[in-house]
Amino acid sequence: MKTIDNIKAIKKSALALAIAASFIALPNAYAEEDNVEDLETIVISASRTEKQLKDVAGSISVVTAEDLENHVVSDMSQLFKYDPSVQVSGSVGGAQNFTVRGMGGDRVLMIKDGMRMNEGYGANGLNDIVGRGFIETDTLKQVEVAKGAASSLYGSDALAGIVVFTTKDASDFLSDGESFAGNVKLGYNSDGKQGNIGATLALETGSFEHLLNINVRDGEEQQNYYNTKPALDIASTSVLFKSKFNINNDDYLSFIADVWQQDVDGLVANGLLSFFRNLPGYDIQKENSSGEKDNQSFQLQYHNESGTAFYDIANVSVYSNSTEQKDVEYAQIDIDANFGFPLVELRDMWKTAIYEQDTIGLLSNASIKLNDIHTIGYGLDIEKSTSTRTVDKLYSVEGTPKRGYPKSTDKFPETEVFRAGAFINDEISLLEGKLLVTPGARFDTYEMDPKGVTKEDGSAYKSYDESQVSLNLGMLYKFNDMAVIFAQYGQGFKVPAYDLAYIDHDNSLYGYKILPADDDLAPEESDSIEFGLRGHQGNLIYNAAIFYSQYDNFLETAFVGTEKYISPYTGQESDVNLFQYKNIDAVTIKGAELGLEYLVGDNMSVYVNAAYQDGTDDETGEYIQSINPLSGNIGVNYESERWSTELIVNWADKMDKVNDGNAEISGYGSVDWLVNMDITDDLKINFSVTNILDKEYAQYSNVAGHAEDSSLDFSTESGREFAAILKYSF
Repeated sequence: MKTIDNIKAIKKSALALAIAASFIALPNAYAEEDNVEDLETIVISASRTEKQLKDVAGSISVVTAEDLENHVVSDMSQLFKYDPSVQVSGSVGGAQNFTVRGMGGDRVLMIKDGMRMNEGYGANGLNDIVGRGFIETDTLKQVEVAKGAASSLYGSDALAGIVVFTTKDASDFLSDGESFAGNVKLGYNSDGKQGNIGATLALETGSFEHLLNINVRDGEEQQNYYNTKPALDIASTSVLFKSKFNINNDDYLSFIADVWQQDVDGLVANGLLSFFRNLPGYDIQKENSSGEKDNQSFQLQYHNESGTAFYDIANVSVYSNSTEQKDVEYAQIDIDANFGFPLVELRDMWKTAIYEQDTIGLLSNASIKLNDIHTIGYGLDIEKSTSTRTVDKLYSVEGTPKRGYPKSTDKFPETEVFRAGAFINDEISLLEGKLLVTPGARFDTYEMDPKGVTKEDGSAYKSYDESQVSLNLGMLYKFNDMAVIFAQYGQGFKVPAYDLAYIDHDNSLYGYKILPADDDLAPEESDSIEFGLRGHQGNLIYNAAIFYSQYDNFLETAFVGTEKYISPYTGQESDVNLFQYKNIDAVTIKGAELGLEYLVGDNMSVYVNAAYQDGTDDETGEYIQSINPLSGNIGVNYESERWSTELIVNWADKMDKVNDGNAEISGYGSVDWLVNMDITDDLKINFSVTNILDKEYAQYSNVAGHAEDSSLDFSTESGREFAAILKYSF
């Protein structure tokens, strides 16, 4: 019955879109070129080749370098702060993750300049220890989020969508006839007291183009409304170098070196002291922490537009991407306790945790226009990733290690994941180009190898060797050059997470134990469908979409029972909760998105954006914690020749779609103000004031799953803050 109701709902929504389409089919006599730039935006996520956004049969959110400057963005968590359909959780110095249409973590594939970015790590796949996307925002030319399953193009992990980062090129700075250009930036954000300085240099000499971007940031933690988060010192450095050799007017070779590093120092050691902090007789004397995050990526690419009988455009690249996160905690405890036996000592404690992932890959794609009807795209990807997570502990008294220390454990065995996939699609142009139909398919094979490591009981972990076929069908109809309606069906899949498939973690002392997964884990699969329209009618710019996604063989760490445990410290017996990574039944997420902008004269516009999501476990009916409440923004924008200003009201409805025992969250509204000014032709300032009214509120994505009786104060957003960027171009 639920499935029938969902189908009826989709049919009603589709009918509403069809009715709306009947109005937009009228000729657009008032459209002006300056007001349709968003529709002319070039994207690559939809087909792995350049394509105008208006010709894409699907929903894509795009943020450009100009947007990043106007919004005074200084961190990945701020990239889509004015797009309610995309959430980025976390903050500067911590683990950050994308959520797209209610699904996030490693179920969203992240790609930078074609290269697969690092996966995250943490409890139950939440990536709360190691986040995603170690990246400097000033290097970015554009960020695209293609919403919905995309495995027919990108293979494993594009279960819920993809995030594509494109970095700047020398040609973005060099005008015709120029051989040298660049800029220098100074920035400050009071939220985290972060200051930054950066420089970009672009040089053309002969057939070569070079770009060098260097950025240094230094600051503190992003605080909550009550300023109760532990103090952190955060410093990061980024170096991006790109070199391009133009073989001729159509072909080139390019090289990319992208190095990013961040140090985080703190005054607490919660990972080390969580058990000891409230024990009677355990007096904490000292504690501190330090973290190092490093990402290094290198790529060599060949691009050809000269064409042959087999392609018009072709790209081939090889790359490597290495990520490491090292977290060190230290504490000293003065112990005078008696839990059946006396213990008096001054104990020094260290914990060092290291996560590493190395990926190498060969990427290729090409396209050829066979005739006026068929344009074929095809490609082959081969990638291999190696991942490790090691934790070392040392407890000592007066410089002498305690019995059993130092102790080293692997949270999961060193694991190799091999992926290979071939794809093909056909853009079919019918009705004199008014109707575009794009079927696509991809075959993937993957292997996951724990390299012979055994479980605690001596049995071997399973090696996986599987294959998958993913399909896609997109249709787009152009009423005119400025109005389209589209529909898309896509499939996605995700290989079982290596860190959870191979975990065998006994933490009975802390009340839980994770059992090894069974050997029958299946890849997660998704089927998504959406209907939408976008265009420009008179002074109105619009886009809207409804979507329905079903996730089968959904994987999560599920509660499977309890067992008895006797503490070696107290001798007391307690129940230990048992968990196991396993496939559960299907999960369904559905929703709608709307964006409207009305042009008031030549200089002013008003706009509204909104997103709605609903998601449940199909068997239990429980809500999915990663969905968000109805939310959006309303704004007024004014632009003149040398300056612009924007007033934005961000809002969210009350979130009451929570499971029993979990906290609901109140709705909220906050106001931001943006100002951008060209002081001279070469000097520009961008300024923002966020949460002008200093309202206390929390975003649901940062408190999902909290107990209903818990305080949410710690997870509130910061109060009134300001940020500014001063840029000098030459």
